[in-house]
Amino acid sequence: MVREIIQAVTSLDILLSPGEVVRLTPNELHFSNPAAYNDIYNHKNKWDKDHLLYGAFDQDTSSFGSIHYSDAKQRRDMIAPFLSRASILRMQDVIQERVNVLCDALARQFAAGDTKGKSSNLMLGFHCFGVDVIMAFCYAKNWDATKVPDFQSDIVLASKVAIRVITIRKYSRTLVKVMRHIPVWFGKNFGTPMTKAMFLFQAALMDQIDEILRNPASLENAPHKIIYHSLLDPDANKGRPLPSRLSLWHEAQALFGAGSDTIAVAATTASYHILHNPEIQQRLVNELRTAWPDLEEVPRYEVLEKLPYLTAVVKEGIRLFPGGAALPRVVPPEGATIAGTFVPGGTVVAQWFLYVLRSPTVFPDPDAFIPERWLGEDAKALEASLVSFSKGPRSCIGMNLAYCNMYLVIANIFRRFDATLDAERSGDLSVVEHFEPVFKGPHLHAYCKPVSD
Repeated sequence: MVREIIQAVTSLDILLSPGEVVRLTPNELHFSNPAAYNDIYNHKNKWDKDHLLYGAFDQDTSSFGSIHYSDAKQRRDMIAPFLSRASILRMQDVIQERVNVLCDALARQFAAGDTKGKSSNLMLGFHCFGVDVIMAFCYAKNWDATKVPDFQSDIVLASKVAIRVITIRKYSRTLVKVMRHIPVWFGKNFGTPMTKAMFLFQAALMDQIDEILRNPASLENAPHKIIYHSLLDPDANKGRPLPSRLSLWHEAQALFGAGSDTIAVAATTASYHILHNPEIQQRLVNELRTAWPDLEEVPRYEVLEKLPYLTAVVKEGIRLFPGGAALPRVVPPEGATIAGTFVPGGTVVAQWFLYVLRSPTVFPDPDAFIPERWLGEDAKALEASLVSFSKGPRSCIGMNLAYCNMYLVIANIFRRFDATLDAERSGDLSVVEHFEPVFKGPHLHAYCKPVSD
């Protein structure tokens, strides 16, 4: 029975049903009318999350996993300054350093080939980059996933397996409890290399937390502010008890999962479409060469985000993000009207954001990669429908970091390399949905030949 349910909820067909309201489970409704999105996810609604899904992550005391709005708000208020635009601008050199490591790896891989060069797995490369950024930015740790040959990092490969397990855990609380009680020492020493990598990663996070709790002054040794400066700040906690050891660990895992996978999928999506559209690629490269004439003088994020065509490419890549689960919310006791339909209190409701991002009434020719749509007169109006990071009081708190990652990595890849598609080793963007999309076919590969000027 569980297998049948999993096959149903991970199939895109059920969500592409023509009905405006689809009953996914006895108490869960999915809406396809784009108007429903704002009725569910708006700044006025402080609805609870659905524990059936979010409990599967076993991060109940994190800002992501907190079911109740009031609990999440307290935690988000502590974290928000660390992930604010001002903070990102101050610490963008941390991100650029990881971009440089990625570019060095791409250059080495190209040089390892024959006269044609060797192509690189861009999807895995972007995921390794995402891991290294989040570890450096949030925890001041050098994980160096990007330096692993051919981007075959065990932690990256393990995360691809782990996200699939979320779907099973959603329908099996027993599995959640069993996995919660597997000793870290056991996981580090037994199992597959990917299993060991996941437990080693978890142990590294916990070891850092334990060191900081034993010796709070050790935070002063960090090369820059990290997430625990915010979480353990008495002023930010406003007189409440400081987060527990378990809560800090939950938050660390949640930030890692959200921060590393999103950039991998978004950058892969944008690069896929750029490499399949020579005119788009050439226009992007021309703009980058004009704004960045000297390769040694790398422009900062504030400069890149003002480039019109790069901005259009980034937004279109984020719009065409090929998956991402619907985010279920629980209707309050008084009920609510969603897209003209009254829904009783206690009902779980959601809308998969692709019903907005791929709506022909909102985005004409919605499945096509058209950066120019963000350069027209109605571009500002379209911003309200760019819901890739959700909307409302529980939208993605890491959006500023995600945008900075996208601008820096796309600009650097297409300015520093003559990138061409390796069609023989690349698949399309077909995905299986496991809260985060998992690509079904061969990953995107490209020849990344360094340019000299």
